[in-house]
Amino acid sequence: MSSPRADAQPVVGPALFDDFDYTGHLDPRLVQRGWTLRSGQGGPGVPGATWKPQNITFASVSGNSVMTLRSGTNGTAAGTEHTEIHQQRKFQYGTYAARVRFSDVPIYGPDGDRVVQTFFTISPLNFPMDPSYSELDFEYLPNGGWGIPGSALLATSWETYSEDPPQEEYAGTQERASFAGWHDLVITVDGTAVTYYIDGRVFATHTEPYLPESTMSIRFNQWLINLQGINSRKTRAYEEQVDYVYFAQDQVLSPAEVQAAVDDYRARGVSFEDTV
Repeated sequence: MSSPRADAQPVVGPALFDDFDYTGHLDPRLVQRGWTLRSGQGGPGVPGATWKPQNITFASVSGNSVMTLRSGTNGTAAGTEHTEIHQQRKFQYGTYAARVRFSDVPIYGPDGDRVVQTFFTISPLNFPMDPSYSELDFEYLPNGGWGIPGSALLATSWETYSEDPPQEEYAGTQERASFAGWHDLVITVDGTAVTYYIDGRVFATHTEPYLPESTMSIRFNQWLINLQGINSRKTRAYEEQVDYVYFAQDQVLSPAEVQAAVDDYRARGVSFEDTV
């Protein structure tokens, strides 16, 4: 366990920190702490797929509690399982952070599905082209998708959209490379810009009109865009893992300051805090 940097200033003000130290998807503390594990059907992804709360598990990895989202398919819509966990809708300006493990290959079965592994924030779309709609995305595509041929990491800041007729207004940045493994993801939001960081480096900066206009929920999910990536009826499954999530309200923190805050929580034995 590393100790906080001596020169890091303590973070003051409302914050959320969760180390994901839970017994399983039915642990009552998840609901008590504002989390919802999605169930049922509906987009995004393969029409007819099912969101499976029981496919979200918790375990200790190298001394840290880790959440695992497992999603997969047997090549049919009915046999496709997606996963999502989301927090209450109460976040807007400030610093969002998570340590996430992306993966390029399934844990079993054939590879090639157009999987999306995410850390993002979102508000409801109340009507087509709703101007108050807000969404900030980190999305990893291990096998490509949306016209991208191979592995890519996307950062997308949404202004709004319409499904019918299709219309999208967003700022997007992508880097076509493998990002398999653990990564520190940070998104900062103030009145001038949204800045995305990966492993301490600036990945993308988006400005108006793509700043969030309303409060959002923090979410992680893993899903398949479609079933066209591979022609196989063999069952396969993919995993995305999350070490922690952190939010500091109305404060723009550097990645180093985020790490110092997380180290401080762990040094004090705090696995959960929510003062937002």
